[in-house]
Amino acid sequence: MMTAARMLVPGSLMAGARPIDRLFEQFLGYEAAIREDGTPTYALPLDILETEDAYELHATVAGVPEDGVEVTFEGGMLSIAAKAVPFETQGTFIRQERPWGNWSRKLELPKEIDPAKIAAQFENGVLTVRVPKAAKVQPVRIAIGGADKASALPKGRG
Repeated sequence: MMTAARMLVPGSLMAGARPIDRLFEQFLGYEAAIREDGTPTYALPLDILETEDAYELHATVAGVPEDGVEVTFEGGMLSIAAKAVPFETQGTFIRQERPWGNWSRKLELPKEIDPAKIAAQFENGVLTVRVPKAAKVQPVRIAIGGADKASALPKGRG
């Protein structure tokens, strides 16, 4: 008895994955939007960690130089933007899977942060943004004055 085996070549192995990738991109919002100048713009995928004293955001921006990344904070919104330009080539692409274009993400941050201490680092294609939490406001005990301390308070009109 003879058994037939189908051999998968690398191209056909990836051909079935692309429609599924597109479905996830549309569902998760990672699909590219095309600008007027033809440059694709993608939602920048992030990992966000919470520690006891800060929030840490990690974004992979491989192929983007440090000066091509911008991090801003205004009105409670943290904005991250990166611009990846297409690579100069000598030949013809057989397959091109690494996206180029604009990557951006805006996040509304909690109010309990210290915006003056937000810091960003860029190392080996990974952007790390550290957003420190503000010191917790401790309740203040208010002393209640008796009849002998009443003169310290302004007298009301009556």
